[in-house]
Amino acid sequence: MKNKRAFSTKGTTSNFYCTKCGKKGIPVFRTGRVREAGHLKSMYCIYCGRTQNFAEIRPFGAYNFEDFKIEYEYGNFDNFGNRINSSYRNFIASVVEGKVEKVKELKEDE
Repeated sequence: MKNKRAFSTKGTTSNFYCTKCGKKGIPVFRTGRVREAGHLKSMYCIYCGRTQNFAEIRPFGAYNFEDFKIEYEYGNFDNFGNRINSSYRNFIASVVEGKVEKVKELKEDE
């Protein structure tokens, strides 16, 4: 009799970045349905010491680390880790037009 695995081996490893401190959380192996680009997931941040929203960055998705960095540095996340401007396109347009100023710096080694 073959030993069947209780989980699927097809999936990808997603990286998660804390919307409060900007640091990289523990990578998570994800299977199942595809979520929207830049999906926010509530997880425990080992750096902040509390549950916080994390932005999901998949290795092949439309939302990458540079997108997260722009949102983080220009303050598109509120104190609870939710997006202030829910449309990323509108937010980027505001940054390009100079309507939004940089509020903090994200260090590359984080």
